[in-house]
Amino acid sequence: MRLKEKIQFKMNQFLLTSLSVVEQGIHGVSLNVLSKDLIADPYPYYNRVRNKAPLYYSMAIRAWWVTSFDLVQEVLVDKRFGVDVRRYEKRWKKILANLDEERRERFDNPSMLGLDPPDHSRIRRLASKGFLHKYIQSLEPRIKDIVDFCLQRIDNGPMFDIVESLAKPLPAIVIAEMMGLPASDHEQFQAWSEDLIVATSTRETEKIEKGQLAARQLINYFRKIIKERRGNPGSDLIGQLILAEDAGDKLTEMELYNTCNLLLVAGHETTTRLIGNGVYLLLQSPDLWAQLREDPSKIPNAVEEMLRFEPPVQATQRFVTQDMEFHGKKLKRGDVILIGIAAGNRDPNTSDNPDVFDIWREKVNQVSFGYGIHLCIGASLARMEAKVAFETLLEKFPHMALVDENPRWGDNAFFRGHEKLDVYKESSQGATADLS
Repeated sequence: MRLKEKIQFKMNQFLLTSLSVVEQGIHGVSLNVLSKDLIADPYPYYNRVRNKAPLYYSMAIRAWWVTSFDLVQEVLVDKRFGVDVRRYEKRWKKILANLDEERRERFDNPSMLGLDPPDHSRIRRLASKGFLHKYIQSLEPRIKDIVDFCLQRIDNGPMFDIVESLAKPLPAIVIAEMMGLPASDHEQFQAWSEDLIVATSTRETEKIEKGQLAARQLINYFRKIIKERRGNPGSDLIGQLILAEDAGDKLTEMELYNTCNLLLVAGHETTTRLIGNGVYLLLQSPDLWAQLREDPSKIPNAVEEMLRFEPPVQATQRFVTQDMEFHGKKLKRGDVILIGIAAGNRDPNTSDNPDVFDIWREKVNQVSFGYGIHLCIGASLARMEAKVAFETLLEKFPHMALVDENPRWGDNAFFRGHEKLDVYKESSQGATADLS
């Protein structure tokens, strides 16, 4: 990162903190996404903002927050809100001022997450072919084999890190195999992916630079892979995208790289956090672990409750496409709307006792995979991986327990999860019961 960017970054951090203090004094509430207290437990903050106003303007971050379930869904389907920042001159000019040529090329060619229709629809249609429900269901035996493989590598000690041993490698291996990537590269692109995620919410210049480097390396990685596969694309995800491009669907070279990049990163990062968060939640209340052990048929419902209660992605972003009045507020073209997925999931108007983790909840209302045209195409895959992971863990470690009942959460305000989660293979209660 250049000196000019470093200075600007420090100034922005100071300004955000100062404005947050002012906002707290005026309105009694502020969502400072870099606050350590908010990162440790964001839900009291979300509740206060929702109670203040479900559509709330934050002077600290100069953006609107949407925190009620109904408004979250409404904004995600309303065509007057878009994702493509290139449509707003003032914003893209400010961004481009700090980009070198390579980063500008990536900015000019966003993934489908940063595109509105019709380009979004075109690319999503191509990528979705690899995530058809019937095909995902057919992967269950292979996913079970991978879970077994991950757990067989655990050493003979009394404890292990569930994140490092299972939550990270399982979805990484699954999406890599779906894309036809060599097993020897799994650890490398997993590291790149983590660097990219960390860079989205950090104050540390070094981590931001690592994220930018990872983005370049991933693009170069896929550039090499796709070049090698042109003559013999195969039937995997990358092969399907190459064939679609060759068939005239107008997928540009950079769109192809960015789509592969997105599928790889999004294909395992959120699932890693889903599994890790789920283990934490269940072991916080050992009776829940025991209940699922007795009735594994409830695992899919438990996974939905995990997604509601501790969603891996806490918030997403949209831009206002036109001046308008929305629920009594005057919005201007180019305004930022931060959509509080985690806040909406815990809206008391939608869920009874929303701050209680209840795997028996009859109707789980959650938008953790998004809603509308940007609904996550890998949602069914993530659910399948989590289901198989918990089925196997309950079978192999029926009396598993947390080593630390209050493990540290990661530092990212937008991607919530544990970087490390140690568990005992057998709780003291379980070991006693087995001996009796």
